[in-house]
Amino acid sequence: MVSGGGKPPVAPSGRARPAAPRKPARPRAPGSQAPASAPPLPDAKPQATPREIPCPNCGEPMLSGWGTTCGTCRPGLVAPKTLFLSRDPQVTSGRMEAMTLGWLVVVSTLDRQQRGALLQLDQASSVLSRGERGSNSEPGLFEFSDIFMSSGHAIVTRPRTGDRRDAFSIRDRDSAPTANGTFVNSRRIGRGESVDLADGDEVKVGATQMVFRSLWLPGSDARTS
Repeated sequence: MVSGGGKPPVAPSGRARPAAPRKPARPRAPGSQAPASAPPLPDAKPQATPREIPCPNCGEPMLSGWGTTCGTCRPGLVAPKTLFLSRDPQVTSGRMEAMTLGWLVVVSTLDRQQRGALLQLDQASSVLSRGERGSNSEPGLFEFSDIFMSSGHAIVTRPRTGDRRDAFSIRDRDSAPTANGTFVNSRRIGRGESVDLADGDEVKVGATQMVFRSLWLPGSDARTS
């Protein structure tokens, strides 16, 4: 019997058992060595400093890295996608003169079907009116199921020229003042008054609130813009 002293067992002859031979180290497989540290990346070339050039649209100074126009002109120029989505005959015909496009975005209204609608002001005059909308509506007539609006409530007129300073305008109906009025930026339009609209203006007729959006297009060939 072996004592619990931790000594190796002794053979009957009295000699200690030889220790088991150590197994030779197994060679590493090719490619198992630790990868050498990657060579340092070459220093990046310093970028050229953008130079100042005149804006091709307005002539104001701009940096060459800004694009085709300066920041002041860019919001007023329409993208090609918007250009071809327009239903205006002067735009889709190919060659066009300078002009201004306008839309009314319906933000809130009692007419659920008109909420979020985009009304393109592509006629010489567009009318905002109370009524039931149908498939046979007249061009430029936008009807709302809004009991607070009047028949022919407000008229929006397009600019007469392509001058960038010429603007869309809005007025209350001509026959008689509406009961609830027409408002631009919370100000009620007076009788016989016409108010010019700027991009971002808020328009309210009855209980319907809209935002006016406008884009000015320089004269160009729509096919190559």
